[in-house]
Amino acid sequence: MLELKNVTKKFNLTGALDDERIALDNISLAISPGEFVTIIGGNGSGKSTTLNIISGSLKPDSGIITLNGRDITKLKEYQRAAYFGRVFQDPMKGTAGDMSVLENLEIAYNRGRRHSPIKWGFSEKHKEYFINELKRFDLGLEDRLSQKVGVMSGGQRQALTLLMATMRNNPTYQMMRRDYILFSGLKEEDARKEFDQEFSSKKAILDEHIRTIKLDSSISKNDKKEMIRNAKDEFDRQIREKFDLTKQILLLDEHTAALDPKTAKKVLELTNKVVRENKMTTLMVTHNMKDALTYGDRLIMFHLGHIILDVKGKEKEKLSVEDLLKMFDEADKKAENE
Repeated sequence: MLELKNVTKKFNLTGALDDERIALDNISLAISPGEFVTIIGGNGSGKSTTLNIISGSLKPDSGIITLNGRDITKLKEYQRAAYFGRVFQDPMKGTAGDMSVLENLEIAYNRGRRHSPIKWGFSEKHKEYFINELKRFDLGLEDRLSQKVGVMSGGQRQALTLLMATMRNNPTYQMMRRDYILFSGLKEEDARKEFDQEFSSKKAILDEHIRTIKLDSSISKNDKKEMIRNAKDEFDRQIREKFDLTKQILLLDEHTAALDPKTAKKVLELTNKVVRENKMTTLMVTHNMKDALTYGDRLIMFHLGHIILDVKGKEKEKLSVEDLLKMFDEADKKAENE
């Protein structure tokens, strides 16, 4: 659960007393795990400011942000990077243009993981994973691992950025342990003890099971390999089911706005596929009202730092672009008369 509670953000670009602008005015917002939320609003309505505050690139003037009940308001942007993936409007952001596709993916894969800069390098296992993930995008990127990202098209670069932003869906056991200690709601010592004891217990059972399989002469070599693989998969499933509390949240800030219509549609379809398959909590800011209605489970409309519409399910399905335009006009007229 991601929550913004009574968040206010003001900007004053000139320093003049009469030049203060309220970007967010005491807004509260709760996003449930797995929700795909589309966000619309005019320029300066507070859409991108909301994403910036969630990601940590901006600090609110008041209010708090919580993730699974933990206050993350004071966490710096780099400290939140393990929990939030972001794709910007500019295809040049989010990737290093002078590095190869493989280098960019390896850096993204290690985000939030402990690793030694001295020992940093490429893993064949990672490479195989990257190739399989890129194939899903059907853009031929799996054959361009050594290509510099800077020479790729905007659509290819956004597709790559999308993959890089969503690669934390299988966190290491160390990451799960860290997040369980942070977000379980238990005392730190109790959470650590529970994880360590259960992990050790299940690992001991796994090791004994594997030892028994290996010693059984009635089982063929190939069957042993399959049985051991299945045993490891079951161990992994049990650990993740209980301890993987923090699924990464995807923040999309008009990520198709700079693309041509055909490429934008392709990237949106890829986005929807990735979000649905991984059941990712997602916030997608867009100026395209048709896209806001087509994609996502929930639609939120911002106006002058306020949330003036929040609908989902059948209520969202009933809406049309004309309905949204009418709401924008009514909000503008109301603001003018105040």
